[in-house]
Amino acid sequence: MTNRDVIVIGAGAAGLAATARLLADGFDTICLEAADRIGGRAHTDGTIFGQPFDMGARWLHNGPVNPFIGIGKSLGLDMYLMPYHGHTKGDDPYGTKLWAEADRFSTRLRSAADAGQDIPAATLFTDTDPWSKTAAMMTALLMGRDLHEVSTADWGVGTVEENWFCREGFGAVVARHGAEVPVSLNTRVSVISYKNGGVRIDTDKGSLSARAVIVTVSQGVLAAGNIRFDPALDNDRLQALDGVTMGRYNHVALQFPPATIPVKDDAWVTYPVRDMQDGSFQGGAFHCNIGGTGMCSFEHAGAFADALEAEGEQTAIGFALDRLVDVFGTGIRKTFVNGHATQWGRNPFTCGAYSGALPGQAHLRTSLRRPHTEHIHFAGEAMHPDEPATVSGAHKEGLRAAQEVSRLLS
Repeated sequence: MTNRDVIVIGAGAAGLAATARLLADGFDTICLEAADRIGGRAHTDGTIFGQPFDMGARWLHNGPVNPFIGIGKSLGLDMYLMPYHGHTKGDDPYGTKLWAEADRFSTRLRSAADAGQDIPAATLFTDTDPWSKTAAMMTALLMGRDLHEVSTADWGVGTVEENWFCREGFGAVVARHGAEVPVSLNTRVSVISYKNGGVRIDTDKGSLSARAVIVTVSQGVLAAGNIRFDPALDNDRLQALDGVTMGRYNHVALQFPPATIPVKDDAWVTYPVRDMQDGSFQGGAFHCNIGGTGMCSFEHAGAFADALEAEGEQTAIGFALDRLVDVFGTGIRKTFVNGHATQWGRNPFTCGAYSGALPGQAHLRTSLRRPHTEHIHFAGEAMHPDEPATVSGAHKEGLRAAQEVSRLLS
């Protein structure tokens, strides 16, 4: 058994921030990570395509308050403002009709949120325009879930204005920023127990003890019961885990030679999505020519993302490629190089993409912030009051929890 001042569980943005801050405050701290890498849901892969591709988080939302933009610049990475180029198939090539319909739907959502209503977004959806479904689907993409699972109150919290990108990948920013943080990889935590004024952590590599612990694993991992707590989690937290759940959001990456897709760099490409099954939009949208590389990513969410995961990677790649061919013609099929589909719902280290409150449950996010005992604290994107479901929010929550534990132990 190794004694530490603090043990941080999970080496995503929250865990890395908490560990670094506690070390700077003079506390003997280590971070434990079940996976074989740091970064959590911010992960840039460079092996599949021979160039960077963000498997998880890609957009740096909320530019004016997102610390990772400055962090990336300080690391010498190529950070740039999202150019907001668009292309829409059909009779609306510039997206005028689509975005007008999207604005109308957003206005209804905003009115409900401002009125303090916590109702399903689906109750505000009206299919009165040829672009209604496509417009509403973009809300589903933003929230990582189908409209009947979207809380209008939760939708009203976050903002996504002024998005940025990193040419080397958002995951690269997080990984390089946390490169010097001491992390024990491939270390699965099974039990966290508190007794006699201390915390014991049981892992597959043995047990450790600490004066305090900060748990930064995802809502999905906690809800699955992959870590057992002694004493057991209280009813308020269990209720919050039932009410603030993990969304489903995946990328299907499609590689083409540069300049193959006839749109500007980082274009958002849409097409008419008219098929719904049990309230789930059977389609998505594309982020094309990512960073000028020719890479395209088919973005999709909700039960449709679950279905493509279940059908397997090749089915997902085939569906996405077919939709891109529908938009740009059969010629691009001949230039297709390689594909890959993420499966965040099946990832045992996350059990989903990012958090969202179910209708009527948005108020439960505050319960997630409370310590379990005086010496067992929590942090993560699900707990940030203003930037939930973002890497920026996770980072700030890690700093907040570290500050609380630092005060406790000082």
